[in-house]
Parts: sequence; structure tokens; C-alpha cells
Amino acid sequence: MYEDRKNVVIAKIDITANEVLLTNLEHYPFFRFFPAGSETEVVPYRGERTLDAFVQYLEDQIMAWKKKFLIQGLYKGEIKSSLQVFFVLSKGHCSDCHLNAACEQNHRCVCQEGFSGDGLSCSDVDECASPDLNHCHSLATCANHHGNYSCSCPDGYSGDGFHCEVVRLADKCSQGSRSCPNPCTTHSVLNQYWRSTSYGSGANCDKDKIGWYRFVGSGGERMPETCVPSNKCNTNASMWLKGSHPTTTVGTVTRTACASWLGDCCQWSSTVEIKACPGGYYVYRLYGTPECYLSYCTDPKFIGSPCPECGEEEECQLVNGDWGCYCREEYNNTDLSSLEPQLECGANEIKVSMDKCLLNKMGFKKIIMHLKDYSCAGFEEQRNETVVSVVTPTHNGQCGTQLTRNETHATYSNTLYLANGSVVRENEIQINFHCSYPLDMEISLETAIQPMVSSINISVGGTGTFTVKMALYRDTNYTSPYEGSMAVLSAQARLYVGVMVTRGDLSQFVLRMEHCYATPTSNASDPLKYFIIQNSCPNPADSTITVPENGVSARGQFSLQVFKFVGNYPLLYLHCDIQLCDNSTQDCQPDCSGIRSRRAAAVETEYSLHLGPVVREGYTSLVGSAASHGSQGVWMTLLIPAVISFSLHAFP
Repeated sequence: MYEDRKNVVIAKIDITANEVLLTNLEHYPFFRFFPAGSETEVVPYRGERTLDAFVQYLEDQIMAWKKKFLIQGLYKGEIKSSLQVFFVLSKGHCSDCHLNAACEQNHRCVCQEGFSGDGLSCSDVDECASPDLNHCHSLATCANHHGNYSCSCPDGYSGDGFHCEVVRLADKCSQGSRSCPNPCTTHSVLNQYWRSTSYGSGANCDKDKIGWYRFVGSGGERMPETCVPSNKCNTNASMWLKGSHPTTTVGTVTRTACASWLGDCCQWSSTVEIKACPGGYYVYRLYGTPECYLSYCTDPKFIGSPCPECGEEEECQLVNGDWGCYCREEYNNTDLSSLEPQLECGANEIKVSMDKCLLNKMGFKKIIMHLKDYSCAGFEEQRNETVVSVVTPTHNGQCGTQLTRNETHATYSNTLYLANGSVVRENEIQINFHCSYPLDMEISLETAIQPMVSSINISVGGTGTFTVKMALYRDTNYTSPYEGSMAVLSAQARLYVGVMVTRGDLSQFVLRMEHCYATPTSNASDPLKYFIIQNSCPNPADSTITVPENGVSARGQFSLQVFKFVGNYPLLYLHCDIQLCDNSTQDCQPDCSGIRSRRAAAVETEYSLHLGPVVREGYTSLVGSAASHGSQGVWMTLLIPAVISFSLHAFP
């Protein structure tokens, strides 16, 4: 348009390579009008960024400066005006900034709030992945959005999510404004036996218990009305009811729940609403707890209304103002051989229970029961009869529990000590018991003394935290892990590698091994590497590689014949890049047929596990000292009981 206009010069200039006076950078590309005849005057263009608007602006400026020069007597028929347009041309300039980045005056690209990166590339920050990244209230739910996040208060609270306040029942369900469901029929159930005030310490926290609840089960069905010592009810600070329970005619009442800690019966407190329901039970509206670890306790004296279902050796009696099951006077059994403990081999714990009435009739008026570790003591439970139980976790060393294993099973054993009072002169009873569990890939790690294992924790926003482990095994069943700091194999041996998710909600995800490879050093970025699995498929050039499982469950497996790198490389280290794949929306199982298929999208980026060293027999003399690798510890595992057994010994 201005190619033939001699009085207009339009130039495109890289400002990083030219010195331009009196410019004020604000938006790229930007426009400046430099009138002819002036060395310092600059007119910025601030109009619409359309061709028509820009042309009109330019013509107006030319005419204005013509008039100015005519008035001054300087116009001689030709005025040169220049308009210079600047574009950032080199890498790192503002035109290269990401859509979600801002350009600073020094031409540096900076990701906007809610995004992370170098400015040239910006990705969304998941503020909900960690409490340190957001300002939501401790009870609020965090929801991540593109570039930001939101917080919402839970049911029973009001606020913007950053601040949440309790909504009282009277406020929420005022007469004439709305109707609320009857909590006697609409509530959740808490049935944990360890809520009993006779249970010992633990690490339970009820901070998430918000809403209407009913206590049921052997631990008790109502909260205690007197101070409970700390370190009871499977928690640190035990919570009890300060005040009495209402009758059915009173309706809903508001009480205070106190948490006992270090001799202070009400170190912390929380509001509780209580309603007496037809049938003789209570429902409680809980508002979480002020801190962790605090738990709402139950009174084991109150099971049902007015008594629990007493066993055949018990009857319901009112003693000292309290109803309860007491042994019948006519019940008489003093035969020591009739002591038959109830043994329960659970997934995470083993429980041994004894009939309380039977023990009473045998002279045990003050029952003292514990395991090898006396801190693992007995507590009362209410079933069809009153029993005294003791629990040990399925972990070697805890509560004195001992672990033994063979090729097929892991066995946990302990001894139950039973006495009448804290001073024993006679009738000391010891009961040996054990539970055996069949081995699998995960349980074998739990029972190994020092397995070669690598472990990582993966935090997936909105779905929780997952623990993934990788270990070396000796057998095709993946039940005999290598132990120690280094695995030594013969040249003909096969190396079996198992990868598994041991913690997290697996209803939505499966594990997929993306890349697994070996290096001669512990450095995963070593340029000398040998791929075993690449793009989720085994290396087709190595016929010794087998991949029994990948992308179909919470575990992956592969094996290959052991090898070493050519040269002075006696050690072998293994590395695996894994992903968690959403099997509800993606095709997670890899297609290794050679036909390129749609890749399954991962929830997050790839995560790496590293394991080693491995060395072939005959080369151990070349190894100076192999550093132990991996993370070791105690992990929760799913155990399936196969065999239970106990034996009894009496020492009069």
C-alpha cells in the first residue's frame, strides 16, 4: 500500500540488535511513529490492531505533520515520515513466550501464576497434589483447574473453601425453611472394635469423620461420659463426651467432645450433636477433630439396648447403675484343657481371643493377658459372649512375633501369656500360636530379611498416593527375592524382575513398564545401556527376554538370561521407567505385534526405579565394594491365611 509513497518509510527492526531511543516496550509487536525533521520525538500507536485502523492513523499523522511544517514555513512539498515496526526475532524473545507466560522488560519469559516451566514451555501446576501448594481449609476439598484451583467446604460446613465454619443443625434445618433427612435412618456406621476404651494406643485420626454416625460392634455403641485416659481407643488423644446422652423425648442436643492428653481431660474439644433414636441407640453428628491423632471412643459396657446379646454362659444384669452381661452363677467349668482360644489370621493382623466367663470361673478375676512384648496387652470385646483379645500385626518383630518361611509359605508365631493379676505365683499359662500364609511376589519381599528392592512414592492429584517397588527374584514364581547388597548369578542363570504397586487405590489404574534397561554403572543416564523393554515391548533382538505381565494389573514381570557388558564392566544395574495407566479410559495393555497401535495416555509422567548391582560368577573379584541399593522397610501387605495352629502349656 505504501510501496510507492516516497514520504513514508516502514521498517521492521530487531530491537535486540538496534539501539532505539525513547521507546517504552509494552506489547509485541509494537508500533512507533518517527516524524521527519525531529531526532527525538516519538509518537506511539495505541489504536486497534487492524489494517484499516493503522492506515487511518498513519494518514492522520502525515497530514498533521504537513500542517505543522506549513505553519512553520518549512514544507517544500516533500516530508519524510518513518514508522518502524519491531518484532523479536531471536530465540528467547517475547514472541517465543508460551501462551501461559508473560514477557518481562528484559525480554525474559516467565510462566504465569498457576503454571511452571522456563517460560518457553509452561505446564499446569496441580495445587491439590500437596497441601503446601494450596491455601484450602484443612477440611475442604481441593479441585485443580487449568492454571488455578478451587476449594469447597465439606457437608456440615459453610464458607469459600479457604475458610470453613460449622453449620449447626438448627441453622441448616430451621423450621419452615427446609426439611432434613432423619439421622436415625440416614447415617454412616463406625464398627471398629478398637474404639473401645479398653483398647490401647495407636495412630488413628478421625479428622475426616464429618456427618451423622452410629457406633456399633463389639467395641461399644455409645460414647463414654467420663474422662478417658490418653493413649486409648487406638489413638493418642482419646475423645469422650462431656455431658449426658439425651432421651428420645428431648430430640437433638448439642454436647462437647473432649480429647484427653497428658493428664488434661479436655486438651482439645469439638462440638457433637446427639439424637436418641427409637430402638435404644444414639446417632452422633461429628465435625471431625481439631488435630491428629484424635479418635472418638466407645464404651464397651454399652452394647445394644439395654444389654447386648449375652452368651449362653452370661445374663444381663444391672450393676452399679450400668447394664451389662455377667457370668451366670451356675456356669462352672474349671477344666484347664477346655481353654480353646479363638485364633483369627487376618490380612494385616492376628487376633487371639479368650472367653471371659471361662477365665473368671477358673479363678482369673483380674485377667492379665499379653504377648511376648508385654505392651501388646489384652482388651475386652463383646461378641456373642464377652471375650478378652490380644492383637499382633503380621510383621516380624512387632509384639515379639517371629517370622519363618519356606519355599511356599510364611509363618508368623508368638506366645500368649495369661495370668491372674500382675503378680504370678500359680496358674501361669502360655499359649503358643501361629498363622501361615502362602507366598506371592509382594509377600515374599515382606518376609525377606534384606531384599534387593527399590521403592518410590507417586502422588497422583485427586486419586491419592501410590507406592511402587521393583525387586530381583531367583525363581519363575517370583517368590524368592535376592537378599543382601548384591546379586551374584551364574552365566546360565536367569534374572527375574518384578515391579508392583503395593499401596494406593487400584480400582482405576494399572501398572505399565515403559522402558527397562541395563547399564554398567548405577547412573541411569550412562550412554552405555542395553534395552530389555522399550516402548512397553520386549527387545525383539534378544530371544532370552520374556514379559509374562505388563499393563494389565498392579504388577509387571520380566526375565532374561544374565549377561555382562564387554570390557572391564563387572557390574550390572537395572532401571525401569513406569507409568500408571487409567484402564477405565485407556487401552493400557501394549500391542507388541509389530502393528503400531494407539498409545495409552498416562496420568502423570514416567517414574523411574533403579536396582543393583548384579554380577556374574567369576567376576566378583573385580568388584571393589558393592553399595547397597534400594529402600528397605516394613510394608503393609495382603495375606491369605492358609494354616492356623496353637499349643497350650501350663506351669503350676
